[in-house]
Order: sequence, then C-alpha cells, then structure tokens
Amino acid sequence: MKNFAKSYAWFLLLAGLISLQSLFSQQKNNYSEEIRLFRDFVKKEMDVEKIPGLSIAFMKDDFVWAEGFGYSDLENKTPTTAKSGYRLASNTKSMTAVAILQLVEKGKINLDDEVQKYVPYFPRKRWPVTIRELLGHLGGISHYKNYDIEGHIKEHKDTRDAVAIFAGFDLIAEPGTKFNYSSYGYDLLGAVIEGASKEPYGDYVREHIWLPLGMNNTYMDDPDSILPGRVRGYRLIDGKIKNSEFVDVSSRFAAGGTRSTVCDLLKYAKGLNSGELLSKKSVDLMYTSMATKDGRFTDYGMGWRVVPVNGRFRVYHTGGQPETRTLLVMFPEENFAIALAYNLEGGNLHAFSHRLFQLIFDEQWNMKTYMPYRIDDAVYAGLQDVFNYGLSYFERHKKPLTNNPEELRKAFDYFNIWVTPDSLEKNFKRAFKKIQDGRHPIAGEAFVKIGSYMTAKLLERFGSQRIELYHKMGAIRFFDDYIKMSDSLPGYQAGFRFSQSLEKKVSQWNLYWNKTYTDYIRRLSITPYSNLEEIGNKLKKIFSGAKIYPDFTDSFTSITRYFYINNHPEKAINTAKIAIGLYPKSPSPYVFLANAYICNSEEKKAMQFYKKALKINPDAEPINSKSLNRYAVDLMNYGKLDEAMRMLKVAVKLYPEEPRFYHTIGEIYVKLGKKYYKKALKVDPTFEPPRNRLKRLW
Repeated sequence: MKNFAKSYAWFLLLAGLISLQSLFSQQKNNYSEEIRLFRDFVKKEMDVEKIPGLSIAFMKDDFVWAEGFGYSDLENKTPTTAKSGYRLASNTKSMTAVAILQLVEKGKINLDDEVQKYVPYFPRKRWPVTIRELLGHLGGISHYKNYDIEGHIKEHKDTRDAVAIFAGFDLIAEPGTKFNYSSYGYDLLGAVIEGASKEPYGDYVREHIWLPLGMNNTYMDDPDSILPGRVRGYRLIDGKIKNSEFVDVSSRFAAGGTRSTVCDLLKYAKGLNSGELLSKKSVDLMYTSMATKDGRFTDYGMGWRVVPVNGRFRVYHTGGQPETRTLLVMFPEENFAIALAYNLEGGNLHAFSHRLFQLIFDEQWNMKTYMPYRIDDAVYAGLQDVFNYGLSYFERHKKPLTNNPEELRKAFDYFNIWVTPDSLEKNFKRAFKKIQDGRHPIAGEAFVKIGSYMTAKLLERFGSQRIELYHKMGAIRFFDDYIKMSDSLPGYQAGFRFSQSLEKKVSQWNLYWNKTYTDYIRRLSITPYSNLEEIGNKLKKIFSGAKIYPDFTDSFTSITRYFYINNHPEKAINTAKIAIGLYPKSPSPYVFLANAYICNSEEKKAMQFYKKALKINPDAEPINSKSLNRYAVDLMNYGKLDEAMRMLKVAVKLYPEEPRFYHTIGEIYVKLGKKYYKKALKVDPTFEPPRNRLKRLW
C-alpha cells in the first residue's frame, strides 16, 4: 500500500493534477514532521522578507510535495497555489542549454563552431566566439551595459530585435579568458537554436522540452496572452510593498523570457536526470564546470551553476527580474530537487531551500567552522575544498579522479607544501593563493584527486554509512578518519599521507568538533523570531572550552541587519553583541554592530567597532570599502537616507580615497532633492520649477 501511494503521488505530478491536499493526505507518513516545521518557517520568513506570495515544491525519490503560501495578487487577495505561474527569469537559461545540446546530439550544431555559422546577422568581433563559450559565459559577451535603459524595455521584441540591442557591443574580454555572466550571451544562443532548427525559439522549447515532460503550464512570457495562474509582481520601495514596474521580457527571450510553475520545474528536473531530454553524456557535460584558459573553474557548466554542499553533488540556478525571484536546485545523486518561486523582487531566496534541505537531510548547509586565527582558517579552507569537491566528485562519478600513483603523489605533495602553517606564516598571500588554486586545473585539481581518493579508501574500509556520516559531520571528521585509517594499516603508502603537523592539528580539531557539533547544532535554525538570548546562552555553554566550533556569524549578522533595517536598533545592537561574545575574533559581528550604532545615531561608537574589525583582519570582506558602500546603499534603498549618509561620512574617514562613497552621497542628495521637489508640488501643484527639475532627474 505504501509503495502504491508513492507511485500514485508521482503519477499525479506527471499528469499535472498536483494539489497539496491530495498529495499530502496520500503521503502523510512521509516527511510529515519536516513539512510541518518547514511550513512554519516559510510563513514566518515570508513575513520577515515581506514576500506577498510564494510557491515551493520538492521531490525526494518517489515522494513529491508542493504548496503555495500567501497571495499571488494582493489587490484581489488571490491565494498562491502550487500551480501559480511565475516569470522564471534566468532559470530559462538551462532550458536554452538543453535545446542546444539536443541539437548537438542531432548533428545540427557543433559546440566549437563560431556563432555566425547559425546567426549570420551577428557581427564578427575582435575574436571568434563559439557556442561552447557562450554556454559557459566565457564568450566575452557583455551583460547589461546601461540597465537604466536595457532593464526597462516596454515594447515586444522578436529575436532580431533582441540581438540588435547588444550586437554593436565590443567583447569585454578574449573568449575563454574571463567568466562574465551574460544574459545577452544566452539570447545569442536562442538565435543559434532558431538558426539550426529553423523554428522559433518558443516553438522549439515547447515541442522538444515542455510538452514531452508534461510541462503544460510553461509558456513564453507574453503580456498580451491569457496565461493561467499568472501572478502579480511586487517590489519594495523605501521598505514598502509596491507593484512591480511593467517590463516586457521578450528582449531576454532565451535568457529569461519564460513563465512556469514549481510543479512544472520538478517535472523538468526529473526529465533531465532520467534521460528523457538528453543522453547521460550530454547531461554530464551540462553539469561539469567549465574553466578559464588560465586553468580556473568557473563553477558554471552549461546553463547550471555547479557547487557542492557538504560533499554532495549539486547543480542549481537562480532567477531574478521585475516581478519575480526563482530557484531550481538539484542533487541528482540523491534524487532530490527543490523548486521555488515568489513574486517579490529581492529577499533571501536561499533561506527557504537551505532550511528545507536541513530538515530533509538532517544536516546544516555547508556548516562553517569558527577558526579564531587566520593561519588555522586558511588551513581549514584547504581541508574543506578537499572534502567538498573530492567527495562530491566521487559521489557523481563513483570513482576517484585518478588512481595513478604518480599523480596522487604529486597531489599530496602539493597539499603538504602549501596547506601548512609554515608556508602561510612565511608568505600568507602566496600560500593562501595556492590553497585557493588547489581544486582547479591550474594545480592539476590536486585537492579533487586527494578528496576523491580518500573517499574511495574510506568507503572500502568503512562502508557507505560512514560516507553519509561525513556529509553530516564535515571535513574535520573526514580527514580524521582517513588519518586514523592510515595509522592503523601497517606500511600505508607514505606518499599518500599528510604531514605530521597537520595530522596532529586535525586530531585536536576533531576532539573539539565532536564536542561542539551536536544534534542541537545540526538542527538549529537561527531567525529574527528565535529566542536569540536563549540560543546565545546555549551556544556559549556548548562551545565552552573549545578552540574551534560551528560558526553562525552569518545568521547573527543577517538578523542584526533585519533589526536595524526595520527600526529596531536596540535589538540589532543586542544581537550583534551576542555574536561578538561567541565569535570574538570574527570581524563581521563588529561591522554589523557598528552599522546598528549608525542607525541609532551613535557614529563615534560605530567608528570604534569598525576599527576593531579592521584590527582583527584589515583584509576581511565585511569591512572593505566595497562592503561599506553596499551597506549604505542597502539603507538608502529602504528609505533610510539620513542613516546612509551617516554611514558614508564615517566610511570616508576610514577610506578617504574611495570614489564609491562620494558617488553614493551624490545619489542620496538626488533622492533628497526629489523628495523636496515633490513636497513643493504638493504645496502648490502649479509651481513649475520643481516640476521641470523632476523631469530632468527622472
């Protein structure tokens, strides 16, 4: 009966008859507690992010669940459902990549052909541009140059019109040398599809992707057509929900011009991974990161970002444009996928998928480790890359990257030279760069070779259940088990061992990690509506006496920001202080405490804590000039012009030569000018000078 229920649920999805009530009642014994907890999270998180309507679905093996939350249309109070239709935005790109690879399999396209073979009206550039390069955003094609114009197109564009927008742009770099995310590059691929197939792009993807998979609620986004379930889109202006600006996205047709449902996206995910659309060889090509000519992976394959989680192989893509934010994330080896869409521009898109993953797999999402000293932090970064990329490679390919003894010895030699305190103390920047390069082709993928080899040996010795444990426990346990296994086997090959100093360090770290990475920590979700003081006290007790332990600074700083953005500076200050108490050597809590003091009109205290962050690590990303400017722009976007101005005036004292600050100050004065010109017109609607000035400013 249980197997029948699972099969029946999957049948409903494929037939397009999915509904939460029927599915959940049939599957009430599967993931019922996880779904209950997740529903509660979604409702509270939507309130935090001010999201009007959200739809989400996931599948795990034969189990499928989908639901809508909130409203797809606020004005008419239309409830959101699993069948609500959202603009997919850049989640269109993988469909374009699928179409290209289908045509490759049919012999109609060669990936290494120049684009002009299929799109003769696209002008030749300084260097040739190939189909393969376009698929990986390595073609040198520009992204939007002037979004104030290109991002607000109102009229419908056909393919020639869309390509004409960027046809005259110079390449931003020689193809193959630089990853440059480009929606225009994918529009060009849409034109390639038309040239090779002799069909309009929309007709091709409908006939060869959507209809074969039963994606009956997926369309090209046409403002004139009546599309079932179409949601209304919204944006935040000065922190208040407003209707989205109308933009006709036909100019982004193959890069972001579709509309669909989360249920159809799950059908798409299943179709990809079951071989219904492409051969295994082509799917593997899509899911393999490309690399620049200098030998660095881009973490982008063909239409998919490729980044592992806890050593699990993952591909995903996000989408964002007026009216929408979308996400499709797949763990192909786990038969697990999440489809998510909501009708707000902005928001914390990944919070929902991370929490759902945590509940289903009972593990944190890429749990960070607090390392108080930068040398240890750099060493751990090497361990983490070996673990994450090596284990995920093995999971995907079911074998190590190499079994060649000489290649493995070279890989271990590379690791043992650079992932050491001695090298980092001697020349930190050089050694850390070598650590960062360790997983890339420029270093012979040394870390991937080591990690996948370690996985094979640990699997051979301990079995698959132990591999599952590593997904939960992370890099330190992974390394410690390998080291202990090596010690227990007489005559274990010396060339495949780590330095004694590293082995000793890992052993010490493992003692702390086993003590602090408890079931409570693994299942913990820290949100603005959590009891933060209680959580802080529990964490302090768990971490007591440990030199390294789980790092939740990102959660605490995100919550600090939420409080000061939403006019709760005291709560923001208290939250940041909890984080500082737990992570005194991390610069980011000091930075966000300073931001909170800015919002509480305490500039002197803010300067004090910015300086503390600089003292801890002057090169840390949270305290650099780019980040400080971003925090100010964030405040400005929420209508907090005075707070943004105070922040920039403090920032200028820290970085007096940073041009971003002066530009943003100018933008604030422009916003203030608009505000007062509007006030003048409110007082006297016939007064022409402010009206004329506003026309120039718009």
